[in-house]
Amino acid sequence: MAPRRVRRAGPQRPRPRVRAPRARRVPAVALHQLPERRSAGHGPRQRLPGAGVSAAAPRAGGRVVELVAERSLDVVEREVPEPGPGEARVRIRAVGICGTDVHGYLGRSDRLPMTLGHDAVGIVDALGADADAEHGTADDVTPAVTVGDRVTIDPTVRCGVCGSCRAGLPQVCSGGGYLGMTATGTMADYLTVPVGNLVPVADGVSDVAATVLEPIAVALHLLDRVGAFSPPARIAHVIGGGPLGVLLGQTLGVFGWAVTVHEPQAYRRIVAASAGLSVAEPGQVTPDSAPVLIVETSATAPGVQLARTLATPGSTIGLVGRAPADFTSAEILLKELSVLGVRAGVGQYPAAIDLVARGLVTPLITVSHEFALDAASEAFAAVTDPAREVMRAVLLAEPTPERSTEGNTP
Repeated sequence: MAPRRVRRAGPQRPRPRVRAPRARRVPAVALHQLPERRSAGHGPRQRLPGAGVSAAAPRAGGRVVELVAERSLDVVEREVPEPGPGEARVRIRAVGICGTDVHGYLGRSDRLPMTLGHDAVGIVDALGADADAEHGTADDVTPAVTVGDRVTIDPTVRCGVCGSCRAGLPQVCSGGGYLGMTATGTMADYLTVPVGNLVPVADGVSDVAATVLEPIAVALHLLDRVGAFSPPARIAHVIGGGPLGVLLGQTLGVFGWAVTVHEPQAYRRIVAASAGLSVAEPGQVTPDSAPVLIVETSATAPGVQLARTLATPGSTIGLVGRAPADFTSAEILLKELSVLGVRAGVGQYPAAIDLVARGLVTPLITVSHEFALDAASEAFAAVTDPAREVMRAVLLAEPTPERSTEGNTP
């Protein structure tokens, strides 16, 4: 399958001069239609495996994309794994290439060889023993999955028994991991995972859209983390206009935040503007004295420096990207800043799917290129080539007509 550039409705060349308009808010009608959140209040939550839940490490089979060295990928054939107790085997249909995958490809992977990928959609192919019992069917949890269900995979792997898991913080599980980073990822034909990590995908959400759910889940986790630290005016500055920054900003907008996305690359600013967000080049906005929310998604030193510049006294900073820079304790103290780490979006995928199914967040606007799974090397080469202007690429293991239901056909 030859790679395709996906063209979507929105601004086209010639590119307009980008200004920094006043931050825009989502119309009030959208806010009234939001799903009611439990506890922190953002929508349906997924049940996470608790104490006593155990499963083998995720295992990939069929065609498997392995990172074997910096900028070097192999597509190898592996035996299709059988799901163990409490596990499901998923036949992968599509996988998104995330910024985290790119960082690993460029040399930041902690282990080699590594199967990359964590943003995926697929079909439940087989269930291990006791899989239904592990998943649960209470009113406030994800419905039990069955063979043939279309699902996405919450990529946070947790043991269920450590102190963090018992405290409801599986994203920092001492014995867990993350698909595609510290555990086998989703760039394969088949993957076995604990059944509690599976989340059914609504019919109104296409395969390609379901490969860009993580940024929305992260945004919902961010909102939970901000909580009492929320600035009164609900003004947010998102640093980085990649898929994570754009969809995180769009999700914040749905919940009433006035969002400006700061991004140096013009084509990304155009995508952010098409998502209904205010945009600015770095350094274009001069902050006033009111406290704001700043979300650093770029994972770059200049991004952290911009966050420091925008951080007015009393502001809250959410760190989503792992940047090679930091804030000083002096500025945190003297400005009385609140700095929050936001790691993954565990448990937030049902609510993310709901927002997409209702058209409140539109992940497809970030997908610019599609490649076959076998063309993973070509895909990563394109993603890392600035001249190609790849916003987000998707690897298709099983091209299906359902993808065209949200305008995904060029």
